[in-house]
Order: sequence, then C-alpha cells, then structure tokens
Amino acid sequence: MKDQNTCYIGVVGGDTEIGVCRDSIEGIRLRPGDAGPNFMRATKGFEARQKHIDNWIDNTSHDWILLLDHDQVFESDTLERLRNHGKTFVSGYYMRRQAKPIASVWFKPWGGEFPIEPWVHPPEKGKLHRLGASGWGCILMHRSVIEDTRVILKGEKEVIEDDMDIWPYDLDKVMGAINALKQLSTLDKPIEPPLLEQAVTTLALEIRPLRGLKNNVGSDIRFPFYALQAGHQLWGDPDVRPGHILSYTLSPNDFDMMPQDSLDKMEAATVKGYTPEREQIRELLAGWAR
Repeated sequence: MKDQNTCYIGVVGGDTEIGVCRDSIEGIRLRPGDAGPNFMRATKGFEARQKHIDNWIDNTSHDWILLLDHDQVFESDTLERLRNHGKTFVSGYYMRRQAKPIASVWFKPWGGEFPIEPWVHPPEKGKLHRLGASGWGCILMHRSVIEDTRVILKGEKEVIEDDMDIWPYDLDKVMGAINALKQLSTLDKPIEPPLLEQAVTTLALEIRPLRGLKNNVGSDIRFPFYALQAGHQLWGDPDVRPGHILSYTLSPNDFDMMPQDSLDKMEAATVKGYTPEREQIRELLAGWAR
C-alpha cells in the first residue's frame, strides 16, 4: 500500500552541524505520514544522497523524496511550496557555497549541446522555470523520476560523477556481442552475415557517443540530463530560497558594492533609531542649562 503524496526527507552533510541550519530543517512543516528529517553524515555527499535514494525506493512506500543539504537555512514552508506545484522534479533556488563570485546552482534548460550553460541572471519570481540542472541541496523528486530514469541508466547509480563520454549501456548485451564475435572468428566455415550483423548492431546500439570527452561531469548535472531523456523536466521555483552558510572574509569592497537605495534605507533606519536617545539628551542638556 503506497503512502499517497507523502514524502521522505533526506538530509546530507558532514560531521559539523550548524545550529541555525538544523533548527530550520527540523522546523520544516510536514504532512501526516511524511518521514523525517532523516540526517545522514558522509565524507562524500554523493554517497549519502545515493543511500537516501536507495533507502527511499527500496524500503519505503513514500511517493516523494526531499533532499536537503545540512549547511543551509530553509523556510518552514519549503516542502509544501515544492510539493504543491504537482511537478515530478523541482528545485529550490539558492547560491553556491562561494562569495567571489556569487553564483546560483541553476543551469539553463538543455539546449542540445554540452556544456549546459549556467543561469546567470536573477530569475523572475512568481513562476516556475525550466532548468537543465541544479544542485542537490533542495530537490523534490517523485518516485517515478527514479524508476523511469533507471531504464536509461541501465544499472548505473543515480548520484555519481561521470564523464558521460558514451551513453549508459547494457553490459550483458555488450559482452554477449563480443563473445559472439570471438566465437564467429574461430569458425572454419564462412561467417554467416546475419550472425555478424546481429553482433555489430548490438554493439552499435549500446556503445553510442554522448559527450565524447573524458573529463568528469558532476552528479547534479548528469542526473537531470538523464531524467529529461526519461521524460521528466526539472523545474525551478525562484520563491523557495534557502540561505547557504559559508565562511567568508568580509571586506570594505563588499560594502562599496551595496546599492544606493540600500544605503539610504540603512541611514534612515539609523536616524529613526537614534531619535529617542537624541531627544533624551536634548532634554537633559536643556535642564542643565537652566
């Protein structure tokens, strides 16, 4: 019996926890039947994410999984906002763990060529956006995304780095074709064309070039690409905005880049805050002067 529309919440991070982040994760609103948050520590984040996915698929009946990174601060309505869209694959909008330059984890929709282009402008609020990839730090997925994409992956794990030089292939079919060619090459009689054609066709179907390069592609880019091939578009919600905690050396140069309207607001707030104290001092000085 499936737990209709309920969610498994999987949180990934290292040994060091940040109080404000953990508090925000534990404060995310859940529905009856939702499971979590389930915290998992790991040296490598991709291993923990894969374990969460395997546990969710193999050992639970929840329709959804929400994957979160433990070094972010989330609003309490994060899960409900993402789930209410009714999309099978949707990401929140957050920044990379870096300050120079500041950059989001979103990538533009797949345009037919690699590499997938990063999203470099602030997205319009109040609407969903098609994405080519996003980080794993705030992702909601339906069970069907994993089940359908596994057909494309042919035994490869969902969350791994890979060069994507060729498409995922069926190893048994490849080895079967190679063994058939070996056997055919040892025959004394002429090779029958249909047998040779069958083996060659199998290899041609299974060993297909994709990127053609040997440099690695991150799992956050790799999986959404294959999910798209399986019929699941990744969407981004610009109004779900987790904050990313990082250590950063603050410089006066950062202050120099603040917009003028922000500086004006700071000045106005400061003057307003100082008014009661100034009035008190004026009254005191006026009393002494009498």
